[in-house]
Amino acid sequence: MFRLAALALAALTWAASAPAAIVVTVNAAGSTSANLSGYTFGVANLDNVSNGPTSFNFVGSPITGTTMDGYINIGSANVYGGAGGSGQFASLYGDPATIQLSQSVNYFGLWGSALDGNNSVALYNDNTLLGTYALQSVLQASPGFNSGYYGNPSGGGNAGELYAFFNFASDSAFNRVQLIQNGGGGFEFDNLTVGTSVVSTAPEPATWAMFLMGFGLVGGFLRQRRDRVQALPLTA
Repeated sequence: MFRLAALALAALTWAASAPAAIVVTVNAAGSTSANLSGYTFGVANLDNVSNGPTSFNFVGSPITGTTMDGYINIGSANVYGGAGGSGQFASLYGDPATIQLSQSVNYFGLWGSALDGNNSVALYNDNTLLGTYALQSVLQASPGFNSGYYGNPSGGGNAGELYAFFNFASDSAFNRVQLIQNGGGGFEFDNLTVGTSVVSTAPEPATWAMFLMGFGLVGGFLRQRRDRVQALPLTA
């Protein structure tokens, strides 16, 4: 029985230590907000923050964010940014900006505007990096990529650069987002979004796999024990 418990614990440890799987998707051209099903969202649309914000409120959830490093510029909507063509948007130059979330999530999204090859997003759980994603490359490699992503969808203009809303859905929780501008130019963004998946009463596929593995181990050991008992010689 001790061996069974040890093997079950080892199987669960293996599952817990498996690398996080993050699925990155892109909304249809012209979309500027999250629309994935199965999540509850909180949005920081940046319309009510001052230049160089140190904190964010994600409206629709109790989650807040604190800027740990980097300086985020806030400006009024123009051809380079501002979801819907109004309000404010953010831009980043130079050092990365890291946002520490008040609680763990498994979804992050943002509208990236006037994109170039230097704009990236990195997701962390505390100090553990889960993945880094160059937005322009992600968009251009997405199955639905087309010419509709070029130019500002709100009023047109800047036809040589890309605009899109990105979704990062993870199978493990994270609590830190880093926005990165590598090299020249700027990183313009809006509608920062965090989300948590709606809880399901059915076990996840990985959980079912662990159950089945456990049942298989128990069954195998019981069969071995029975065979050993049957093989013992009879004594007078």
